[in-house]
Amino acid sequence: MEKEIIDNALIDRNLASYEQFFDHDWCKRIFGLVESSTMEAAVDTLMVAWRSTDGAHRLPWLMAESLRRFAEGEYKGSLRARAGYSETVVKGIRRKLEARVPNLDFNQRTALRRAVTKIEEEAFQALKTAKSQVTFDVAGYWEFLTHTSEFHFCILGTQRINYGSLFFAYEDFLANTIRTKEPAYSSKNNPIKGAFAKHFGNPLTDYCWNHDEVDLAKLVRHALAHNGGRFGTALDKYKARFVDATGTTAPLLRGELFNVVDGKIQITPCNTTFLFSVLKDRVTRIVEELA
Repeated sequence: MEKEIIDNALIDRNLASYEQFFDHDWCKRIFGLVESSTMEAAVDTLMVAWRSTDGAHRLPWLMAESLRRFAEGEYKGSLRARAGYSETVVKGIRRKLEARVPNLDFNQRTALRRAVTKIEEEAFQALKTAKSQVTFDVAGYWEFLTHTSEFHFCILGTQRINYGSLFFAYEDFLANTIRTKEPAYSSKNNPIKGAFAKHFGNPLTDYCWNHDEVDLAKLVRHALAHNGGRFGTALDKYKARFVDATGTTAPLLRGELFNVVDGKIQITPCNTTFLFSVLKDRVTRIVEELA
């Protein structure tokens, strides 16, 4: 007998939470700052990784939005097609009616043509005013999805992956930055903390690697990747940033706070968006000081 998989997945039910977090204007500015510098390759790699993570983050919103656009596009396409073939339809109906009702005089044929044209115009207008009947119900569709157990697992899994992906890419960016001074650098032999300080000084290292916000994200990433998402003793230092949400279906949606259900950290979209803002500030400072 197949074992049933059960997990108390706590998800954000607000569709807008899954919209884009990546800052394209900021990205463009950073690209401009590193152009033709030793930092260019490191920034290129980071931005591709973060754009990809943003894409995964947006999938729920994109899915609902794409269905809405498809439904409304079908309606608009029908109107355009109807406008194009309307005259042909009128002529065809008129010819068939004239063939079945022979011996019509000129005035009768004229009246018939006007009547058929009027009927087609009224039908076309009725189709235009029926837009509300065919508009895709985004809210209703999203409500249905968020009450589907398998969709809960999709959201739970992708949000955990997205959070970790942001931080993994940031770690790789720091390592690539170190390689601008030490091409053969490997974090396996020399941790980022020491190598970054060696080449770029303690103040920048303290802000970009030792700062509490980065350290907290590092520990959450570690818990998700190596501890099944469980809140461990390593996180006790930041206990105030975690909220016990066991027994509720409505997570606390503040990006700097983490919901915990039955001892497991739940990642919501606002956590990922908040982490992006934290890491974005660090990347900006590194580029402004080193490029």
